[in-house]
Formats: sequence, C-alpha cells, structure tokens
Amino acid sequence: MRTKLFRSFEKNIGRFLLLSIIIVVGAFASSGYSADSQYVAGVDTSKWHGFNLLEKFTASRNSPFLEADFKWISEFGFNFVRLPLDYRCYVEQDDWLKFKESALKDIDQAIEYGKKYNIHVCINLHRAPGYCINPPKEKLNLWTDETAQKTFIEHWQMFARRYKGIPSKIVSFNLVNEPAGTTYENYLKVCEKTIQAIHQEDPDRLVIVDGFNVGSVPMKELLPVKNVAQATRGYHPATISHYKASWMSGSDKWPEPTWPDFKPNGYLFGPVKNEYKSPLVLKGDFKSGTDISLKFSKISGKITLKTTADGKAVAENVVDPENQTQNWQIDGSEKRYRLHNAVGDAKFNFKLNSDAKEVAIENVAGDWIIIDEIQITMPGLKPVIIRTSPLWGQPQTVCQISPEGKLLPPPGFKSNAKLMEYLKPWVEIAKNGETVFVGEWGCFNRTPHDVALAWMKDWLELWKENRFGWALWNFRGGFGILDSGRTDVQYEDWNGHKLDRKMLQLLQQYSKN
Repeated sequence: MRTKLFRSFEKNIGRFLLLSIIIVVGAFASSGYSADSQYVAGVDTSKWHGFNLLEKFTASRNSPFLEADFKWISEFGFNFVRLPLDYRCYVEQDDWLKFKESALKDIDQAIEYGKKYNIHVCINLHRAPGYCINPPKEKLNLWTDETAQKTFIEHWQMFARRYKGIPSKIVSFNLVNEPAGTTYENYLKVCEKTIQAIHQEDPDRLVIVDGFNVGSVPMKELLPVKNVAQATRGYHPATISHYKASWMSGSDKWPEPTWPDFKPNGYLFGPVKNEYKSPLVLKGDFKSGTDISLKFSKISGKITLKTTADGKAVAENVVDPENQTQNWQIDGSEKRYRLHNAVGDAKFNFKLNSDAKEVAIENVAGDWIIIDEIQITMPGLKPVIIRTSPLWGQPQTVCQISPEGKLLPPPGFKSNAKLMEYLKPWVEIAKNGETVFVGEWGCFNRTPHDVALAWMKDWLELWKENRFGWALWNFRGGFGILDSGRTDVQYEDWNGHKLDRKMLQLLQQYSKN
C-alpha cells in the first residue's frame, strides 16, 4: 500500500515538474530572451562576418550598390554587409521629408542582392538628420532639437514600413553611426524613442544601437528591450588603425605603429633616485659594428651615462643641459624643478667593436633622463627605431632584441592586453544577456601590412572567443581586401581589382561558422 502511494506520488511529481519546465521555457521564449545572448530576433549574430559597402556613404557619391560586391563577398565565404547611408542621398535637397524613390530603390536592390547571395543587409544612418561624426556639421542638433528628432524618427518609420514583412534574418536597422558630442542621457532618449517608433511599425525588426561615445560605451538600459542589439568598434588603439589617416588630425605626426605594442620604459634613473636606479639592458646577438643611438626628450640636471657590452666598457657620455645649450632648453612650464627639454640633436651614439650578447646603458651620476627612442642598426641592415613609454617610478626593463634589431615582447606579455581592456565592458554586457556586434573595424592602408595583420588577428581572436560578429570597413578601399592602396602588399588580380590575399585569408580563418 505504501509502495503504491509512493509510486503514484512520484509519477504525479514528475508530471508536475515537466509541466513547470514547459511553462517556464515557453514564457522565456515568448519574452524574446534566449539563453544565447548572440541570438536575437531570430538571428544568430555570432555568424555575421562581412563588410561595409560605401556607395551611399556620402551624398557626393550616391551610386547604386554593385551586385558584383555581393557575389564576391559570398564567394569569399562571408554573409553580412552594412550599408552606411548619408540621408541626403535619398531625400530631395532642402526637404528632409521628401524621399527620392530612385535612391530608395537602390537600397531595395541591395536587399534583393542580399537575398540572392545569402547575405544579411544592415541599413545604417551614417549621416542622420541633425548628426554626423564627419564634417560638415549638420544645421540642427539631433540630440537636442525636436525637429531633427522627429525627422530622424520619421526616416526610420519609413524604412520600417517599406521593409515590413522581410525577416530580420535578411534586414536589420542600425540607428545612427558613432554618437558623440552629446550626453549619455540625450543619446539614450533618442534611441529609446526611435526604437519604439520602429517597433510600432514592425515589432519584429532587429534594431542595432551603436554604443555611446563613438561606439565605445554599451548601454545597460537597453538590455530589457526586445529585438535590440548593440554595436561596438574595432579601431582601438587609433594609433594603429588610423595612422596617417587624412581625416584624423595629427595622425601624420604619430610614430610608425608596431604590434605587439610593447614599449620599454623611457626613464633612466640615476643615484639621486636610487630606489628606481637600474640600467637599460639590451639582450640579443649583436655583431661587431652594430650602431646604437639613444635620442633624448627631457632631463633633470646633469647626468653621466656609461655603456658596457658583456661587462666591458664601451662608451661614456656626460649630458649637461646647462652647458650644452644647442641641444637643451629650460622647461618653462615647470616651476618646482630645473628641467630641460631636448632640442636639436640630443643623442648618445656608440658602436660595438666586438660581438656581444648584452649591452647595458646606466645612469651612473645624476637624477634622470628620458630616452625617447632607441635606434639599433645591425651591420648590413636598415636602422630599427624602438620608441619608449615614459613610466615614472619604475625600474628599467630587460629588452630582448631580434637579430634584425627589433624589440621582442618579454615572456608572458599579452599582445592583446589593450584590446581586452577596451572590450571588457562589452564582454560584461554580453554576459548579462545583450547581443554585441562589431559594426566597423579595420586598419588604414598607411599602417605597415605586417603590423596591421598582427593587430587584426588579435582582435579576431577576442571576437571569436566571445562570439561577436563583425564587419570590416570597407570591402573596396583603404581598409579593405580589394584596392586598398597599400604599397607593401603583393596583390593578386581579382576581376580587374587588386586583392590582398593575406588579409582575405586571415578574415576567412575567423569567419568559418
């Protein structure tokens, strides 16, 4: 009797638990949430890998999208395109609400190409009514002006009506490119109102919101909003991605980038700062005739530098800014200490007269000096410049030097540390359930090709690890795999275009779904 009752109880409990699980799972699914944060609005965004297409990026260009681009992107193994639009391409001049059907049909055609070649199409307002990160500045301010906001919303409602019924697997909306010049609160309000307006027209449409502050800051307030993803960027650090980019002020003055981005400490402390005093040590296979030059940027007082090679004296140099006025001038901005800034040719040069495994440069008398650059010229090879990063209050490091004179990262150094730090808030928001996508990334053609590829590989590794999809800026052009204009690439001919095969293969390696 007790056994039968127990079995009946066990059977009913089992049915109750099963029913409860079905109810919970059903409610969870109907709420729009998924256990996989990269799955949203019926789309697995982790599988998105592709490019930005720029035919309507500016009003001055405003040309139809090319079927060949979609065909080649598909043949190369990619499945995503983002269309950054200048709103002036599809409205009549001086009338924000008079839409040009001919231009809109170009966008329709791009979507049809996407269907034909199994490529997702993301529509983005790169220049929106009232805002663009690029010049010229808009007459009204999207973040504060009611007319601009109403117009912005009406544009997105127009797109929502136009493409209603086309699944989000095929088309998504990316509200506005890289917000800046406003407050977090103002940007959030514009996003919330626009998302609501789009979903009133088409509740199932996937809407992508760029992070605040040029896509760098995710917005936790959007986590509960259904059918919404957020987009970050892959341009960090800009000294790698935008080196000598004409639209980046001062980028032509940046030092030529290297990756991994490891730099030795530039401070060389002497006995006055005995707690930090230590020699700059270069370890490698230095042949007789190797030239080494130290370029200085700042000094505190008079110092004496001594150089040894495998423990044997090589050179000594007294740096006295008070008497060497051709190379130094007083730092007028510093009132507490008598510091001097380097001018002219403030350097210390020496040559090795025999082979050596270790070269040490020590500040044996005085306070401190900052070494701005270390130039190493191995016999028969081109000079290699190693730039430093001045870190106050830290001892010097041992620098491993390659046979070519290049700086090697120390053991345990993580080349992606800077990238990980930038990505950290995006990884956190993804863990909390938000879908994250990299709407733009890439490296301009003036960065050395090997540096660009090494940097890109570190980004791709991180995104693969976190299952973030991505779109390179661009397909054809200075960031792309076709017609990039790089001078240090062995191109292949691809239907009359110049193909960067190495970059393509790197992207293909990380786009396999």
